[in-house]
Amino acid sequence: MSKIIVAGAGHGGLIAAMKLAKAGHEVLVFEKNEKENLGMAQSDTVEISAFTYAGIPLPQEFEIVRNIITFIPKDKDVSSLTVPPAEAESILVDRKILINHLINLCEKQGVQFFFGVEIVAPVLLGNRVCGIKTAQQDFYGDLVIDSCGVYSPVRSNLPDYMCVNREIKKYDTLNSYRVYFNKIPDVPDPETTYNVYLRDDGTVGFTWLVTEKDRIDLLISRYHDPEEDEIAEIIKAMQEENPQMGDKIIYGEERAIIPIAQPLAVLVADGYAAVGDSAFMTCSIKGSGIAYSLKAATMLARCVMADTLRRYDAESLWDYQKKFYKEIGFSACRIAIIKNILPYMSAEQANELIKQNIVTTEEMSKLMNEKLDAVLNAKGMAVMKDKLKRVKDNPLLKGIISNIAVWLGRFTVTETAFPSKYSPQDVQKWSTKYNDFFDSIRAE
Repeated sequence: MSKIIVAGAGHGGLIAAMKLAKAGHEVLVFEKNEKENLGMAQSDTVEISAFTYAGIPLPQEFEIVRNIITFIPKDKDVSSLTVPPAEAESILVDRKILINHLINLCEKQGVQFFFGVEIVAPVLLGNRVCGIKTAQQDFYGDLVIDSCGVYSPVRSNLPDYMCVNREIKKYDTLNSYRVYFNKIPDVPDPETTYNVYLRDDGTVGFTWLVTEKDRIDLLISRYHDPEEDEIAEIIKAMQEENPQMGDKIIYGEERAIIPIAQPLAVLVADGYAAVGDSAFMTCSIKGSGIAYSLKAATMLARCVMADTLRRYDAESLWDYQKKFYKEIGFSACRIAIIKNILPYMSAEQANELIKQNIVTTEEMSKLMNEKLDAVLNAKGMAVMKDKLKRVKDNPLLKGIISNIAVWLGRFTVTETAFPSKYSPQDVQKWSTKYNDFFDSIRAE
């Protein structure tokens, strides 16, 4: 069988490793961190359907949750916007437990792990990726699966002609600070327990506070890297507004980079495939890419196993790219387009959108449930046109809705250029068209 290198112990990389090892391949995972340091000290909700899709047993520690999210505008006189719980059933996942769970599943299938090994670049032979360079030595394989994350040294050092690499630009990522505080037992829970505060300028970011059974989950997310005094000021404000929130830190205090841009235009090359954060597989409206990664890695593993000739070139891996975009990618792109309005939007404008019923529970529910087709069908577009008329003379909102409508329409044209069959020329054209479109709508 083949020798497959997985660069980085991300969720997607581990799923692919487990499945390919089970199919009889020799699989080696290289990770820069030590095993005990893997996984962020935080919990996130993930749809159970993603685990079912990947065929992964769920650890018993994971609790089933039905989050009801409330968006709180800057103006306290404007009613908050509460979104009904997601239609898909989810579980609350401790990231450290999940990573260890996936590693254990991999080890049972014979996957070999090399922790504390820093990857610095891909090894190239002609037009093909044939391994990885590490700080110690080079390792060779028939296929490299890139699961190294946003700033992957494998992807970022691929030649331009492979069309995979993309420069990470402003507003492609958010800087997050996540911390858990004690919950004061004698204070009753608030009416809304999952609150997203829209009180900072859109180019700055947002804050969420989740009241759980025995702790308070606080996330501060900004386009810039927040300073310690800024974090302290936000924490103080949250404690003043949320009497159930204590002042003792019990978990977390971690900083992380969250990718929120559209997926890579091209996920594959000869001897190479990207998955997870390396490929920007994050649902930007939810801030987590675990579900996308589990599904995409399953698609990738099936594609690799279907390549009975063991070519693992861009042509044979294109089925993975096609399936990803059909089932996930194009929907993720539309969410990324709508998300792209945030860098242009101030807290006052977000406040006005809610106040004027331009953004309602219905629209937010469709976004959270990834049902944008209902927004883009004939009925949905008629509603959007009506809203355009209502904001036309509003100086605070002028351009906000119209930009989104124009961008979504233009992307439909871009989507039709996606190559159904692989050819270097068609892939190059698609990559250029796709990247040019997103660059054209980017805030500077």
